[in-house]
Amino acid sequence: MSRKKKRRHLQERQAQSPLPLQPRSKRRPWRWWVAGSLLILVAILALPFWKVTSPPVITVNTAGFDPVIAAAIAQARDAAQEKPRSAVARGRMGMTLLAHEIYAEARACFAQAMVLAPREPRWPYFLGLAQLVEYPMAAVINLERAVRLFPERESAPRLKLADTLLSLDRLEEAEALYRHVLGYEPGSASASLGFGKVANARNRPSEAAGYLEIARQNSSTRKAAHRLLLNVNRRLGRTNQLEQIARALAELPDDDPLPDPFFSELEQLKTGEEVWVDRSDEWIKNGRVHEAARLLEQTIRTYPNSVRAMFFLGRARLRLGDAAGAEAILSKAVQLAPGSIEAQLQLGVTRLRGGRANAAQPCFRAAIQAKPNLGEAWFNLGLSLGGESDRSECVAAFREAIRLKPDLVEAYLGLAVTLRADGQNRAAAQELRRALELEPPEPLRKKLVAQLRLVE
Repeated sequence: MSRKKKRRHLQERQAQSPLPLQPRSKRRPWRWWVAGSLLILVAILALPFWKVTSPPVITVNTAGFDPVIAAAIAQARDAAQEKPRSAVARGRMGMTLLAHEIYAEARACFAQAMVLAPREPRWPYFLGLAQLVEYPMAAVINLERAVRLFPERESAPRLKLADTLLSLDRLEEAEALYRHVLGYEPGSASASLGFGKVANARNRPSEAAGYLEIARQNSSTRKAAHRLLLNVNRRLGRTNQLEQIARALAELPDDDPLPDPFFSELEQLKTGEEVWVDRSDEWIKNGRVHEAARLLEQTIRTYPNSVRAMFFLGRARLRLGDAAGAEAILSKAVQLAPGSIEAQLQLGVTRLRGGRANAAQPCFRAAIQAKPNLGEAWFNLGLSLGGESDRSECVAAFREAIRLKPDLVEAYLGLAVTLRADGQNRAAAQELRRALELEPPEPLRKKLVAQLRLVE
């Protein structure tokens, strides 16, 4: 048999014979333990690498800063260093910096936070806010990125982007955003004001006037709406309405901040003397006088020479019925800053309310010396001089107050009472009629009418 045939014959026999069963290999658990241990080892070895590759925490030179603000920045930076891969820690540091108007370093922090958390909308939003003044075009890019990431119903970022686009004369894009906001918030005063601005920019003053009606009624937009309406009516030639709108505009307080929950986060991070005093002032206006007094006391403990804090604490104590405490803190403020008009005026009012007119007069005179055109100081000086036997200086003080502030109805009343006490009934009646022409509110009007009946 040839070699070739032998090989074929052997292959056929092997194909026909059954293969022997191979024993099943046993599992070896130790292999899994080894694999798991290796993975853990790799992770441990990689951890320093991730820390090393994290962007370095921004350094801020706080030399010369308010020590309370410097401490807040240091605390935020320490948190970022403890968690180098945390976008929240980087973003929080940026927010602290932006809250205190440290723009360049804030921008760097937000850029780092965006790298660490690219789907978080707040970081590009805050970066856009930090760029608005110096880099408006870059701000638009980041505000657009934020708007894409925020939910559709989130109006504040869209309004901010729309206003920025409008300032850059990109009217169509701004209009689309205002329309988007109105779709979710049909009564949005901010969007209505935006539409009015777009229409005015397109030289459609009649259309703009129509949009402004809602904005005129809202505390966050009414002053801006009246200002635009004044311009619109001037363009329309409605001269009969210009004076009325201008008068209303002059009497309106500044607009409240637009509702923005994200910007409110920044506001809460503000700290330091100026912020604490401003916050206390706001609380006093809103009736939160006890809270304001506590914050002002804390402010004075931290800043012992803060005359402004002492002034507002004096005002708060006076509201709380603590006249002695008010006078004590205001006297200290005047000692520290004799030229402080506010402190002198408030101390004089405190003494005057306590029936100490003679002690109040030097305070009002000091305020007048520092600011001769301050109508309120002249008015209060007139009140403090009312008990003098020679009323000529009292009359002169009230007349000067009226000259400086013609709409100060109380000055006309004080002058009329003084003239009547001096036997000058006709002159008193004349001043009372002038005051009534100013259409004062009802409680004050009743006093004027009552005095007028006495002299007629």
